Amino acid sequence: MSATLVSNDGWYPAGWRGHPARQMPDYADGNALAAVETRLSNAAPVVRSEDSARLREAMAELAAGRGFLLQGGDCAESFDDPVAEQVAGIVGLFDAMAERLRSVAGVPLVQVARIAGQFAKPRSDTAETHEGVTLPAYRGDIINGMAFDAAARVADPMRMIRAHMQSVGTAASLAAARDGNVPIFTSHEALLLPYEEALARRDAGGRWWATSGHMLWLGDRTRQIDGSHVEYLRGIENVVGVKCGPTVSSDELLRLVERLDPRNRPGKLVLIGRFGARKIGDVLPPLMRALRLAGRSIVWTVDPMHGNTSMSGKRKVRRLPDILSEIDAFFAIARSEDVHGGGVHLEMSARDVTECIGGRGPASIDELEKNWQTACDPRLNAGQAIDLAAHVADLLA
Repeated sequence: MSATLVSNDGWYPAGWRGHPARQMPDYADGNALAAVETRLSNAAPVVRSEDSARLREAMAELAAGRGFLLQGGDCAESFDDPVAEQVAGIVGLFDAMAERLRSVAGVPLVQVARIAGQFAKPRSDTAETHEGVTLPAYRGDIINGMAFDAAARVADPMRMIRAHMQSVGTAASLAAARDGNVPIFTSHEALLLPYEEALARRDAGGRWWATSGHMLWLGDRTRQIDGSHVEYLRGIENVVGVKCGPTVSSDELLRLVERLDPRNRPGKLVLIGRFGARKIGDVLPPLMRALRLAGRSIVWTVDPMHGNTSMSGKRKVRRLPDILSEIDAFFAIARSEDVHGGGVHLEMSARDVTECIGGRGPASIDELEKNWQTACDPRLNAGQAIDLAAHVADLLA
């Protein structure tokens, strides 16, 4: 299949298989997995490489210090999501947030949704235990089911086919909803590499593109320089995001950036800080300084969600004041380090969910159950997300 073709620098889509792989499921039936991969390698792309190239151009503007990236959406998509309703909701939410940001963000205001492929989730633990029963952890609908029973938790490669079909429909609906207007690009974490490899396509110029989404990102748990995820992402032409947690050092980040983009192309890499309100002040300044002094042409954004997660029993808890505090710190640090604060990356829903405490959300942990719908992590509801956009607009002004 086409994935066996090799690029000029020796990279090819299956090359990740020779590197250590983390956060990957164990499929019991290798033949079934191979059959799915072959089917996907001949399937329609989710997005066009020409549109992914447009996003690269927009990101290059941000790397030059012009504009703002609004990236957000569900923690994880579900096979049960009603696509038309989901797309209408995210478009409406982006419109409402963009209205508050556009006048102060400058041009362009780049909009990227976590949609049309965000089906896989990294997990801290490989198993879950409830009432004395231990089963494999839920890793997202593209891998296994959320129901806590043995059959649902088996990793099933056929789920990739369903994820692909739903992603194609979602991406088409999203494009149609914004036809003739500012596009909302798609993005997801490039976690399930058999899926990503099968959807890699080569253009007429010999360049490889991931057609699973316009922008893919590398998770904080899979950013090992010699790892399989870095190996795959270093070879594609798409915009690549890199989640940066509080354990990353300046030297490690410099090596990682060099590995992913040795040519230092403007707009190729987006560094997404996810440090937590209590740690960002110590961790982020030396990272920004090191990248700036090294002359790296990258975009810095902040994910204020993941670093501000605590546990109450088995319930994940996020509080809006912590989220806003990290955002405030991010833009203040960026100014002090002479770095362009390029945007925000949010887990958010257009629905009136009660998953994050504060603002136009639940007032306490006891109220989280009122409308908790997320498949994994807590999301801002529409009111909280719009208010957050207004808060960011005030900071930028």
